[in-house]
Amino acid sequence: MKTWIIVFILFLGFGISGFSQDVNSEKPSQNEKELIVFSNNGCGKCSVAQNYFEEHEMPFTKYAVRENRPLMYQYINKKPRDKSKGIGYPVLVYGDSVYFSISNINSTLKEIEKMMKADGLMNKKNKE
Repeated sequence: MKTWIIVFILFLGFGISGFSQDVNSEKPSQNEKELIVFSNNGCGKCSVAQNYFEEHEMPFTKYAVRENRPLMYQYINKKPRDKSKGIGYPVLVYGDSVYFSISNINSTLKEIEKMMKADGLMNKKNKE
């Protein structure tokens, strides 16, 4: 019995998130503009966004939705929205701009790229 309790405590202590490969435990810096991507594994639009950012050498920090839901909602709740509707992924954050439930992913990605170019952030490495 004691062995199971110890195993259970260790399991909780190390966290279930230890099984996920795309968890970033660092909180984003509030001083500098950065591109933040909250995504789910298996999400088509999430993959499209991440591939676009990588192909265009746009630095971003990726957070798994499951492990970082409270942080994601901090950003989402800054933007007025109809709370009765769901949130579609990915959730993209750049500066004061928050994008979710994106209907035209390509135009949104180009808009973010344009802002990042204007801010001179296109040459920094990706953090994953």
